[in-house]
Parts: sequence; C-alpha cells; structure tokens
Amino acid sequence: MKLILPDYDFKFDDGLAEVKDGMLYIYKPGSFKEIMYRLTYMIYGKNECYFCHRKLRTNMLELDNSKYFSQVTLDHLVPQDFGGPTITNNLRPACSDCNSSKGNMYPDEFEEYKKFDGKKDKASKIEKKQFKNALRLKQERRRFGEIESVNEEWYSDELIRNIYVNFWITEPLGVMYKKQERYFKNYKRLPKPIVISQNRFLLDGFNTILLGKYNFEDKKIKIIILENVYFMGFP
Repeated sequence: MKLILPDYDFKFDDGLAEVKDGMLYIYKPGSFKEIMYRLTYMIYGKNECYFCHRKLRTNMLELDNSKYFSQVTLDHLVPQDFGGPTITNNLRPACSDCNSSKGNMYPDEFEEYKKFDGKKDKASKIEKKQFKNALRLKQERRRFGEIESVNEEWYSDELIRNIYVNFWITEPLGVMYKKQERYFKNYKRLPKPIVISQNRFLLDGFNTILLGKYNFEDKKIKIIILENVYFMGFP
C-alpha cells in the first residue's frame, strides 16, 4: 500500500526524514511513529476535530482558551485494539472528548453511538444498551478473526525471514509484549500487523514480530508494506 504523504517536497529540520518526489525517506532508526504524527498534522491540519468539527487548541501557551473546544489529539480510525496501524492513512486529528468517547469503536460505530447523546428517555436507554451489547459481540468476533479488523487492501502475507529488523529498535519485552502475548494465547492469532518499508526494514511492530517468530512454525505474519517509504537509517 502507499502511505498518504504531503504533496510537496520537504525535509524535517531535525533530519528525521524527508519527502521527495512522492517518497518518504527515513534517516533515524526508531523514529517512525513520531514521523507519522508529524505528517498527519501536516496533511490534515490540527485546528479542527475530524469527528465533531469543533475548533482545537494547538498552542499550549494560549491564554484565551474560551474560543477553543479542546486540545488537539490524534485518533486511530481503525482502533489500535484491533490492529489499527500508526500510519497517516489511519490517523486523524480529534478533540480529546471524541477521542476518549470513541475508544475502540470504528468511525461508523462511533457515529451511530453519538445518536444517543443527550437522550434520556426509556426507549433510547434500551436502544443504547442493545447497541453496546451488539458491539461487544462484534468486537469479540474481530478478536477471533471472524471479522477482518484492518482493511484487507492494506496488508499482505510475507515470510518473516525476509524482513530486516533494525537492531536500534529497543522496545523491551515488558508490559506491551505481555499484553500482546495474552492476546495471542486467548485468540490464537497475532493482535496486529507489522509495518515495513519498501526495502523491507521493520518500521513498527517489534513485539508482534517476536510473537510471530516464536509461535508460528510457518513464520507467516500480517504485514503492511509501505511502497513509498524507504529506510535509510543504516550508515
């Protein structure tokens, strides 16, 4: 798949990466997520919530906050709980209220959920409860892989041995690894795809690739290959 990029060439002042001729070149190991956050704001702005369209505060030193609804945050359209990757295609600026309320819902589910806002009549309460129950069942089906969580056009199957893992990526086998390990034990599948560059370097998903390496005999894992991203982080 192709990563959504700004339609002009530029280079970050701190040298993390640059966009040139429709390609993203990454120069610093371990900087992928930070680059995705910056690019998302460049592409979609940071002044308006994607969901409620209210104005957002971007300057922490702004004295008059009365004209702003909330501080800007970034939301994963496909929730991280269901494998949503941290890439510009899946990130949008959002107010903290919408980001928190949306939780691990998909945008269409969140829009349906918002219909219950402010409704306190008995019928609405019953309907809201039914919606939540149906959503919980749907989410469990996603975890078991009965419903595809991530856009199928985004990823492909690749052999794990064909991926170069940057040894500067030092995510510890700590809380996040244990969380993904529990997910694997409960649902017999990896919680999320990994992200690699065109030249096959791992950009995101170190813990996931370890789980795949130690638990899958055929060494297959869901992978997002960013066709217009090139990792240049090795001397």
